Amino acid sequence: MKKYLTLLSLACVSIACQPQATQTTAAPKTALVQAPPVSPAKVGQPLPVLFAAADTLTLPMRKLAEQIDLSKLWQSDTKERRQHPVLEGFFGPDHYRFMMFFSQVTRDNAHPEVYHVSGKCHYRKNIRPFTGTLTLRRMEDADVFYSPNDDIFAAEYAASLHPDSTNERLIRASAQLHIYSAWARLQLAEEATENSGIFEGEAVLNFYVNNTKRVGYASAPVLTEGEPARGSGLLLRGARCNRTTQQLKKFVVADDVFAAAPEVYKDFGIGDRGFEINPKYAKLGWNEAWENDEWWADSPKLSLSL
Repeated sequence: MKKYLTLLSLACVSIACQPQATQTTAAPKTALVQAPPVSPAKVGQPLPVLFAAADTLTLPMRKLAEQIDLSKLWQSDTKERRQHPVLEGFFGPDHYRFMMFFSQVTRDNAHPEVYHVSGKCHYRKNIRPFTGTLTLRRMEDADVFYSPNDDIFAAEYAASLHPDSTNERLIRASAQLHIYSAWARLQLAEEATENSGIFEGEAVLNFYVNNTKRVGYASAPVLTEGEPARGSGLLLRGARCNRTTQQLKKFVVADDVFAAAPEVYKDFGIGDRGFEINPKYAKLGWNEAWENDEWWADSPKLSLSL
């Protein structure tokens, strides 16, 4: 419940526009080695692809991708995220509650820009395993101050000469690291059963690398439309095609649910003291938000449709 109270408190913060990171100059284009297709199944309605065919990784960023393994960040396998490893957001035009969990992420030995992933998604009462790939397609230096939330930054904040000065703390902490934003092509396929689906989309990650090559999430002090991942640490978005019905529906999930869909800020919660979830969202799965249900743990499979 503490997590959701924190999220609601963000809903009350006015969103300030911040400049978007400047894209680095592209290096000569090279052929991108693609991972094997996530599924041999054919779908009648093509999924929209959010990336151009050409590889847009610059040579310096390709070198960084070779040196830094982002597996733990894609998987939410960090000290601050292990208690809440699920990415949460919305599915379809009615903003029904939707969740994704990556149980395993491994970097490809031959192609370090490719990450092989497996996990589960949860919609209504249905839980479906999936496998697929995340392929880095773009990386940039972040030219904005972020507010990373792990123990290294907490120590830097505490050591500030002026602890009450947010700007001083940010400057002192940022001197210890470099911050980047990364975009990866997301391709997932659920186990082939009736109403299973295929996902196509993008994953946006804000992260830092410190002086000892440790990596961690970087999130903006205020969630902001126009920022990479809308200022959160990790955001996934795209579309899913139902193999059985050929129906396409959009999805978006993030480590901060309000970054996933900022348009719900204004009416997600109601009431002046504490809060109550707006009934129009509660009936779309959000009435289960406080249940400590570790649905991603291995359990008998459910057979309801997605």
